[in-house]
Amino acid sequence: FEKQEMIVVCKPEESKMWFDKLWQNTVDLFRSLDIPVRTLECCSGDLADLKCRSLDVEAWSPRQKKYFEVGSCSNLGDAQARRLKIRVTGEDGKKYFAHTLNNTVVAPPRMLIAFLENNLNEDGSIRIPEALRPYMGNKEVIG
Repeated sequence: FEKQEMIVVCKPEESKMWFDKLWQNTVDLFRSLDIPVRTLECCSGDLADLKCRSLDVEAWSPRQKKYFEVGSCSNLGDAQARRLKIRVTGEDGKKYFAHTLNNTVVAPPRMLIAFLENNLNEDGSIRIPEALRPYMGNKEVIG
């Protein structure tokens, strides 16, 4: 599926902070569109090669009556940086391998499905979430 990713290359001591920010960006985006989401922590046995932590973000599908994956946030620690020989200078002046992280910000087809299903009115019109109204002529509903 098509998706837009955010990639971070950072100092090891910033890794956890960036992981939290990346994950929160995705969750906040969906919630701003009134799409219920949940996060699942991937267990170590399910982690793909190189990943040291991964969270899946899932959106609620009223039609299917279940959550479906809309993105994931991963911390690869220094594994990619070691392969690519990417180093950063720490606060102590020493060189360290950088940490790399990636996050699916949005997968447009999946976002559209979640958006339409969660904002569909019984009459077939679409409720416009507060966050989008300034860009939609302050309309509350379309259709």
